[in-house]
Amino acid sequence: MPHIRVRGLPFDELESIADILIESLSEITDTPNSHFTLEYQAVTYLVAGGASPSYPFFDIFWFDRGDEVKAKVAMFIEDLVRPLVDSGQDITVLFHELNGNDYYENGEHF
Repeated sequence: MPHIRVRGLPFDELESIADILIESLSEITDTPNSHFTLEYQAVTYLVAGGASPSYPFFDIFWFDRGDEVKAKVAMFIEDLVRPLVDSGQDITVLFHELNGNDYYENGEHF
């Protein structure tokens, strides 16, 4: 934990930044890199009229680390991903704070 789901970015581009993404987020959050999970999601965005160009969207599921750490993580992702996308394209980071009472690993309460 944390678990990061990424969509709207080509797989090869996510793969090319995966190491630095995990290592840097590990440092920012003071969490061992082995605790991170990075998941690629292939999606198609739709709008009225059909398919729409995608944009990078990072869902981060974790236990609360405070607003300062969230801001550092969001800015790091922005800086890392910005060179991979068209100028003016959105890059979204959405944090999902988990409650320890709802988290189980291997059938055991966390």
